[in-house]
Amino acid sequence: MSKQLMIYDNIQPLAEKHLKWSVGVENYAFISHLNSAPLLGTEIIAAAAEFPIIFSPTATEGEYIPLAVMGLKDGQNLLLDENNFLTTRYVPAFIRRYPFVLGSSNDSEMMAVCLDEESKAFDPEGKKGLRLFTEAGEHSEHLKEIVEFLKDYHFRAELTRTFTKRLHELNLLEPMSANVSFKGKEETTFNLTGFYVVSREKLKAVSDADALDLFKKDGLELIYAHLSSLPNFNRLIDIMSKQLA
Repeated sequence: MSKQLMIYDNIQPLAEKHLKWSVGVENYAFISHLNSAPLLGTEIIAAAAEFPIIFSPTATEGEYIPLAVMGLKDGQNLLLDENNFLTTRYVPAFIRRYPFVLGSSNDSEMMAVCLDEESKAFDPEGKKGLRLFTEAGEHSEHLKEIVEFLKDYHFRAELTRTFTKRLHELNLLEPMSANVSFKGKEETTFNLTGFYVVSREKLKAVSDADALDLFKKDGLELIYAHLSSLPNFNRLIDIMSKQLA
């Protein structure tokens, strides 16, 4: 079965059949194949201390997704330990949201709470973790917290799209690639391509009015956090170098 939204296997709307279900995420094994995780714009500052942050174009012209990089090649996550926990202090909201997600309802424009029915975090018998519903069939306190988190995530995702569209409008993003070589028994080279970063030169060239607009909307703070995060690629290179050695 192919993955949905990078980490989900079988997204289904929350329904009556889930009345007895409970949930408890024990580790992050579900991201072991991810070399990057989407970030909300409001996370960039916190994530920049530990992840390299790049921008990836979406299928929609002029839209980009901020990504926290966790590996140097497809299917590789260098930031999980032997117990499948992240070695970083900050965990992106995209990961914390799992195994839930907001989805479009088939019969209305309302968003519906959905879950990954194949997730190992769920116990259909309700014996492990926290219950989704009370015995009376009402949302448990835990599920209420999840719903609020999903609503907030959706709101911040819209703000993130506005931010990245602004970067595109100002022509601040430029493609970047890098070749990384590791010397061991055999020399191994990886080509990092397909991502975008903010150009410092283009940033310096924006008009005073645009610079002020970015500043007032906290855009400059996010841009400089992104730029300051790029040396974190060295951490990933060091980890991979030790693995290859």
